[in-house]
Amino acid sequence: MLPICWLHISDIHVRERDSWSQDVVLTAMCEHITRQCDKGITPDFILATGDLAFSGKVDEYALVADFFDALSKASGVSKERIFCIPGNHDIDRDRLKTCFSGTRMFLKDQNRIDGLLEAGEDMDTLLKRQENYRDFLNSYFSEQDRTWTDDGLAYVSRLTIQDVRLAIVGMDSAWFAEGGLGDHGKLLIGERQVINVLNLAQEDHDQPHIIVGMAHHPFHLLQEFDRLRVQNRIERTCQFFHCGHLHEPETRTYGLRGTGCLKLAAGASFETREHHNTYSIIMLDLLHALRTVKTIRYNPNNGVFSSASSEEYPIEVIITDICSLDELANAMKNYREALSPWAHYLSALLLDQKAELPIPTQNNQTFGSFAVLETQPDCELKLKTVAFMAFRNALRFLYKRIPLAEIFERYGEAIEQYGAALAELCSAYPAFKDRLAAQENDAQILADARLGEPFFYTGDLLTELATEGDWDLLRKRAQRHVDSPNLSGSIQAKRMLALSYANSHEAADKKTAIDLYQSLAEEESAEISDFGNLANLLIEAGNIDEAKDAVLGGIEKFPANQADYFAQIGHKIVEATGDRNFRKQLEAIIAERGKRD
Repeated sequence: MLPICWLHISDIHVRERDSWSQDVVLTAMCEHITRQCDKGITPDFILATGDLAFSGKVDEYALVADFFDALSKASGVSKERIFCIPGNHDIDRDRLKTCFSGTRMFLKDQNRIDGLLEAGEDMDTLLKRQENYRDFLNSYFSEQDRTWTDDGLAYVSRLTIQDVRLAIVGMDSAWFAEGGLGDHGKLLIGERQVINVLNLAQEDHDQPHIIVGMAHHPFHLLQEFDRLRVQNRIERTCQFFHCGHLHEPETRTYGLRGTGCLKLAAGASFETREHHNTYSIIMLDLLHALRTVKTIRYNPNNGVFSSASSEEYPIEVIITDICSLDELANAMKNYREALSPWAHYLSALLLDQKAELPIPTQNNQTFGSFAVLETQPDCELKLKTVAFMAFRNALRFLYKRIPLAEIFERYGEAIEQYGAALAELCSAYPAFKDRLAAQENDAQILADARLGEPFFYTGDLLTELATEGDWDLLRKRAQRHVDSPNLSGSIQAKRMLALSYANSHEAADKKTAIDLYQSLAEEESAEISDFGNLANLLIEAGNIDEAKDAVLGGIEKFPANQADYFAQIGHKIVEATGDRNFRKQLEAIIAERGKRD
């Protein structure tokens, strides 16, 4: 699996007055891109994050088209794979000044923004300031596959590159822009725009492996109430977020280990001939879980672009579903029979169910973690181990998308070579052979303990999402597994789905949660929280008689030492209704339940 590569350009500010200077700089950029292609660094697509024109005028976009023609020729990237979003310079500020001023005074909270972003005449009128940009987009990129959100602000384009599905998510941060310093802290993307486009990108029938987001403005320029919501949703959903506007490149990662969303602010690809204009080359190596960002900078003294910096960032492949230990071990045996003596052990390493790897010592081999191995001097075994462990990323991305046998045939050479290295060590060191056999035996025992539980990793992920309160993503993930053939996994997914609906503010979602919890309460494996959450939702909905039944049913089903949990819910019913008879009934049943236990 070769790295996926793309270019990031921004802020070219094309206009007739600067056409000669721009031609000098942008021609030098195209020449550098051609040299990179000659070296084998060939981009798969290009992102252009706004400010294509200088003032959003029709004649400027004719010049933009000329530049994109040259860029396409230099890079080998077709027009259909150049993705754009508007910047504040792509707005014709001479249009609808009064309308815009009134809108800026009106939009002071999220509810008003939500109302405006509902498809309708108000937004259509406001977007006429971008009419020239949008006409250019629809004419020049007429063959491009874009699916727009209902509000007409954002779109999703889908690419499949080397079995990896990417969703390119273009968001409009300039619809509320005026230009200049007066925009700082006053801009809006709108959480509704972000929710709509990310939901579109994650449609169940075409789930992407990687979501690449882009908008012209960085988060800190948004109004604070909008920034927090927009930034949180983008950071927890996208693996990349590209922006422009700042005219200086900046890269930052999110997440505790720096493996989350990578924010890339491009420098200006053209400001003046005297400016250190920039563009970026981004490379995503999924097989080695690595993102590389190369900043290419223009030197005004010699008129050429050259590499200025190269930075690497890890990326964590999120496991949404993964095979069982037995399933992987059997596929490994079928791939190469020579791997059979250690198939369960090797599979446990790839699934992170075991962590001890062979580590070379002066006269023998010992076992230790991958982190310890990385500190050792380079040797053949270390290099083969690193290549072997990299197979995890192909497995995580491709499982259930292509057959396991095909994953091994495409990317399993490193496993075969690692197995051959282990065979050589077993021949040279009998004690090592015995220790490796013990590792295999442990892994087989572990496989028996996990047998029939391929939902194990998915369950952990759902629990983590619930702990974080990420109800939208929890709903999407849980929905995929409610029909799982694994009964325990299906029930747990239904439980998490019910929890996500219960935390919605929509009445219809609350009703769905009640239906799901009622179904869960009928299961043999029902949990105490199923009855409790059901009762609380019924109280909230005003279905008091049904809530009483849920409380009494829970007391009957679960041990007496858990009766206090239901007593507290029962007291809520009494407080809400003043029903003293129910209080007496509740106390009597709890007392009777205690006698039986």
